[in-house]
Amino acid sequence: MQMHSEPPAALSVSQRVQRALQEARAKLEAQEYARTEPIAIIGIGCRFPGGADTPEKFWQLLHNGVDAVIPVPPGRWDVDRYYDPTPATPGKMYLSHGGFL
Repeated sequence: MQMHSEPPAALSVSQRVQRALQEARAKLEAQEYARTEPIAIIGIGCRFPGGADTPEKFWQLLHNGVDAVIPVPPGRWDVDRYYDPTPATPGKMYLSHGGFL
């Protein structure tokens, strides 16, 4: 964007309109450039529930409609210690399944 040194009050109406159009055009060009600027994906890492550790495995999991939500694995925590099916029970969780990585 071009910087102008004259204060707006010192300019004629047509000069102020021209300046406003130039600034609007510069903003529009910057937005258009940002919208169309190419990006490059140089790497990807995956670790999703259901053992999907590559983009291909994740796609297959989704494509096949696999439900990767499972009971809490015993190595995570003692689900019986923290689980209660009543949501309002203080200090307890009411879910015993999840999508674990």
